[in-house]
Amino acid sequence: MRKLILCILAMLLVASPFAVAQTVKNYSFEGMLGEKIPVRLTFDVNSHGIAAGEIYYPNSKSPAPILIVGEKSEQLNMFFFREFQNDGVVTGYFNLELSGSNKGNLTLTGEWTNPKTSKSYKFRNMRAVPVPNSYVTPLQPESPDHIGTYYSYQCWSDRDDDMMGGNVTFSGAGKNKINFDVVNCPHNMAIGENEPGRPAVLNGNHFTYYNVNECGYGFEAFFYKRFVVLKDLTFGDTLFCFGMGTSFDGVYIKLTQ
Repeated sequence: MRKLILCILAMLLVASPFAVAQTVKNYSFEGMLGEKIPVRLTFDVNSHGIAAGEIYYPNSKSPAPILIVGEKSEQLNMFFFREFQNDGVVTGYFNLELSGSNKGNLTLTGEWTNPKTSKSYKFRNMRAVPVPNSYVTPLQPESPDHIGTYYSYQCWSDRDDDMMGGNVTFSGAGKNKINFDVVNCPHNMAIGENEPGRPAVLNGNHFTYYNVNECGYGFEAFFYKRFVVLKDLTFGDTLFCFGMGTSFDGVYIKLTQ
């Protein structure tokens, strides 16, 4: 009887649209950034290819984990991350490549770059270590009734010699329905909102939305406790309504609940 109850509870947890999405893999490494900076990286990747975790500099003036969010390459064991401060400012971006068949012999290589100075450091002597007991995965799906009203990010643009970025505003439009207004300007500008009377419909922490503009652009959103990830669903001609090479695609940090 006890086994039956546990089985039913497990099925309900999987079926629940608010359940924490299963983490496919998690990793933790310690080593050096460049020759002099000790660093620890801990991150997870889920079945959507979204990766998130923390980077920790133990010798900094005020050591504290810093949020990193990015994605895993579809074909290679490579990851692309941005380092976010709590206000959404990007203070680093880096790529990682994992080699090895299991956690016991995994090796990590890659390079971290300062967006403003373009100064880069290689990850060196990175060794796999146990995930810290204090670590809490940032890939905790947000429930529809706790989605924030304002998300944003900013990153230094060499071309504009200034901080550029984007923001998304959400508002309730009924049960599991939300209105959105997106402005993304990492270099060129992408602006769009839902049609009046046609809000986005949430399925747990996710929605898809097509025909944002006259070009038929479509995207999807994944909501987590601290951020939302927007991903393109259409490509090619659908992006021509925006500035060249620009869309809603990106990570936006929750600033207002």
